[in-house]
Amino acid sequence: MFLLTALAIVAVLLSIVSSAIVRVVVFRAERNARVANYPSTDTGALFVVKNRRWQSVLFRVLGIVFLVVGSFFTFISIVESEQMDGPGPLISGAAIAVAGALFVIVAMGISRFHVGAFTDHLRVRPWFRPTRVVPLAEIGSVRPSFNRLGGIDVRHTSGTMLFTATGVSVGYNDIVFYLQQRSSRERATNPAPPGEVEPWQGRSLRAEWFPLPSGRKNILTSGVFLTAGEVTGNMYTRELVDLLNHRTGIVESITSDPLLFLCWPDSASPTSIAWESLKDLPLDSLALLVDPMDSDAAAVLTGSELTTFSTWVRDLPR
Repeated sequence: MFLLTALAIVAVLLSIVSSAIVRVVVFRAERNARVANYPSTDTGALFVVKNRRWQSVLFRVLGIVFLVVGSFFTFISIVESEQMDGPGPLISGAAIAVAGALFVIVAMGISRFHVGAFTDHLRVRPWFRPTRVVPLAEIGSVRPSFNRLGGIDVRHTSGTMLFTATGVSVGYNDIVFYLQQRSSRERATNPAPPGEVEPWQGRSLRAEWFPLPSGRKNILTSGVFLTAGEVTGNMYTRELVDLLNHRTGIVESITSDPLLFLCWPDSASPTSIAWESLKDLPLDSLALLVDPMDSDAAAVLTGSELTTFSTWVRDLPR
């Protein structure tokens, strides 16, 4: 019992020491990066994005348990080394202890992650790198994150990773909507970074590829950000493909006010509120209507314009 207690105390001390070392390294990096030139708090932020407390607690507890178990087996392997057939148990115990220390360090990174969103920039504090201020014009791409919790990977125009927000992060829905509404407009006036999907531009409609949250777990899926004059809205790529293949007659936007509707003219019956807006349009055209659909279409796609839009949608990553 005394041995286990002593090993537990040593494991806790090791976790504290490893955390302190990481803090010192990060503090020096922050100081060297002259982050003090920026506000030290997120006062005035529209919202913040951070990991859940239970995530860091889980990794810290696992780390301490691994440290205790690893230290115990390492100690036993050293004491009973003469009776051991080889160094296998010693190596295994040491590996478990090292894994525990890494878990503790990861827990610190999880708790340190923080993103403050402002009108024209993000203040990003990654796991172990210095805090930096990122203007919206420098956000290069936003793509689905391929992990069990889902989320988004946000990269700089240089291609370097800025941060990953998982589907369970505090403020996740806010950052997805924020990036849709702001960075999309920034990219509309700037060249697309390497690897980014080129937007489609018509006479009265602009379409940009953008990941959208889907389902109860907010797993990101392929989506399209539409702009017609002052009107904007988001639609899922899979629904647009169904529309273009005539498997459905109308697609409704998500997370937008007012709602947008992209539809074929023959999808509206004479008793529909959209009938007056669609009745004079060619049957082989797509119309973008704005709720409550009692005015002329915000955009109409016909001929070669409809063909290129259809090809662009079908070629989007999914």
